[in-house]
This record gives sequence, C-alpha cells and structure tokens, in this order.
Amino acid sequence: MIKITASQYGTVAASILGFAVLTGCKKPATEIGLDFAQEDLLGLNQTDTLALTFETIREDSLETSHLSTAVLGHMEHPFFGMHQASFATQLRLSAPDIDFGTNPIVDSIYLSLNYTGDRYGMLSPQYISVEQMVDTLTLDSSYHSNQSVVTTGLNLADPNFQPVILNPSEDFYPAGDTVSPEVRIFLKNEFGQSLLEAPSSVYDSNQAWREYFPGLLVAPDPNGTGQGAVGIDLTSGLSRIRMHYHNDADSSAIYDFIINGLSPRNNLFAHEWHPPFQALNEPFIDALNGSVQAGVFTGSGLKVRIQFPTLADWESDLEPNRTVHKAELWLPVDPSYNNPRYPIPSQLFILSENEAGEPVSTPDQTSIGVAINGNYDDAQQAYRFNISQTFQQMLNGTYESDKLYVVSSRAGISLQGVILNGPEVELLEGDTSAWKPNARIVVTWSE
Repeated sequence: MIKITASQYGTVAASILGFAVLTGCKKPATEIGLDFAQEDLLGLNQTDTLALTFETIREDSLETSHLSTAVLGHMEHPFFGMHQASFATQLRLSAPDIDFGTNPIVDSIYLSLNYTGDRYGMLSPQYISVEQMVDTLTLDSSYHSNQSVVTTGLNLADPNFQPVILNPSEDFYPAGDTVSPEVRIFLKNEFGQSLLEAPSSVYDSNQAWREYFPGLLVAPDPNGTGQGAVGIDLTSGLSRIRMHYHNDADSSAIYDFIINGLSPRNNLFAHEWHPPFQALNEPFIDALNGSVQAGVFTGSGLKVRIQFPTLADWESDLEPNRTVHKAELWLPVDPSYNNPRYPIPSQLFILSENEAGEPVSTPDQTSIGVAINGNYDDAQQAYRFNISQTFQQMLNGTYESDKLYVVSSRAGISLQGVILNGPEVELLEGDTSAWKPNARIVVTWSE
C-alpha cells in the first residue's frame, strides 16, 4: 500500500507544480500528450471505453511534522463524516535571560493563534483544550498525523473563557477593545504564576526552557459544542502565549512565548467516516469498491486507487507499431456533491508507487513540456489529468506499477474532500445533456 510522508509528498508536489510552471519553456522531446493540427487528426483513433477499476483507500498515516500551517477544530462534513484537527508544538523564548522582577504576579495569560484565513465548514465557538506535553519534539525527527501525544492530562485552558471563537472574519473584543481576528484561548492564572516562579535557569536558553516545558497539545473537545475548523499560522511568530504580569517595579509587564519556524510541531487528524465510507471505520477494512462513488479527503483521510484491468487485452488487439498520442483521465464530480459551504479541492494529484510501496511521481510529472493539469474544470464538472507517458509505459509493460493514486493537494494542512463519480456511473433516464458522468480515460493513438 502506498504510504505518503511529508517529505515525499512535498517532493512529489514540487515536481508537479514545478514542471507545470516550466510547461512551454522548452521544446518537448516527445510527441506524447501534444495537441494536434487538424490535418494530423486523420489516421488517429480514440476510445473512452477502456475499463477502469476504482477503490477508495483509507490512508494509513501522513507525515505532518514541521508544516507551516496547522488546522484546529471539529468539523462535520455532510458527505464524509466527523473530522478532528489538532496540533502539538513547542514554544520558544521571545528573549532569554528574562528577569520577571521582584514579587511578580500574573494578571492574565492566553494562547494567541494567528489565522491563515482558511476555514472549513460552518464555524461556531468550540471548547478547546490546551495540555502540556510530557516529551519534547525535535526538528530533526518525523511525526505523523496519527501520532500519540502523551500529556500531563491537565487542561491549562480557563473554563471561564470557553467556548472559544473560531472565525477568521470575526474581530475579538477583550475588555471592550477591538482586536484583529485571532484564536484566543485564555489559560489558568495558576499556570502563568508557575512560569513566573520557575527557577531563573529555565530562562537561560531555549534548550533549558524546552527541557522544562516540552510543549503544548492544542485540540478541540470532540464531545463539545460547535463546528468547523480553521487554519493556524505556526511559522510567522505571530502565534504565541502572551503573559501579562506586574511586579514591585512595573505595574504592566508583558512576556511572550512564541511559536515560529524554529518550533518543532506536528499536525494531528482523526476521522469518523459516515456513509458511503462508514465501513472504513473498521480497522480490518482499508478499501471500498469505487465503481459508482470514490472519495478523496485530506488529513491522512482517503485516496482513490485506479487500475486498468483489461489493458493487456486491449494492447494485444493493437498493431505492434502503435503509438499513444494522448491519454487523458477524466474524473467527474456530481454537482450535488459540490457544496460551496464545503468547497472541493481546487486541484488533485496523480501519484504512483515504487516497489517499496512509496509514493513516486509519474513520468508525465517529471517531463518538461507536458501539462499535467489536475485542476477542477467548472465547465466540465471534472478533474482532468494528462497521463499520456504513464499510460504508454503501462501499455508497453515497462512501468514499475499497475496502480495510480488520486490524492488531494494541501493534504496535511486542510480539511476538505471530494466525492468522485466512478467508472460505472450512468446518466439518469431522460437526461439529454452532453455531460458524461462516468470516470474514464480518453486515449488517442495511431497504428
């Protein structure tokens, strides 16, 4: 089974996007996948009836460590189920060797999280827990979306300020002031006081601080009220714990513990699938027939496996000198599953796997001059992929895998999905539209 990690996925995605940018900048070394002049169409053959099999696959896990964006919230998606997004992170000293003065007393302390602007589902206030981790994270280690994070079990969030507003469009009004939108989670003052009373050596360096305070797990209460999820910025330094305090010499002092690009961090996701994907909640079931419907969902959720079971038979009927000029995979989306309140991904990716089961780019993705596409086409109500070179190698029997996988973009930093029509979907009786609802591959070849 293909298992995607952050580094591999990032490399693959960079290949996809990088070569797409270079398209047209260099004369292609192959005619595969090119458009044709009208006079060249004579002698070409085309089919869209080649058999495909679709399966919805539950992802094992996804490497989600040290990404620039986290997701926070508990969202019910009308087509997929319940989805929870949380994150673990360390904090850094805004300034080492801090002296809190004589008789420091905490006035307030809160976790301030900077929005990215991304939002998922219908947003409403939620109960958010903040717990101290037992073990530290490190930047040179890899962590996954299903990682078990051990905490002290003590919720540091002040229950008097719950639930918490999750809405990047809504200003915050503390003590009558207007503050730009942020997630503000007030913490218990006794926690802040414990930081003020910690040994001074704790603040000598970030290493000493990390040993004293390993970090935080920030998560929504899955049994609490509220819905929706939001994107959280973890690298700009604008997310932080801010502590207001006073001492004998200063009546209004502030100290920040910041989250930035040097803070080890990890995104965490959990899913409870609803019909038609409910069976994937069973640990012994990891694949569902996708002949009519197949699902792709981010957050180490779902992907679609595609195979061409009759490819060898079809190849045997062709002339030996046949050449594939274009193979375009069409993945239609039923309009009833394209809800603007739960927008589908703007782009999907096609990956394959090597002999070790690791994700790899397809030949089309690594060839300059080939436009892969993968974007959603509103007019056609479908995602379209140019997989001409990949298909040619499969036809020749020289490709290392007989499987392709459809995965979402922004897999580790979002909560969104799309239900794709399978290859056996047919038009409803009486529908006279020209739209073809079934997933298919359109192959143009000569022989």
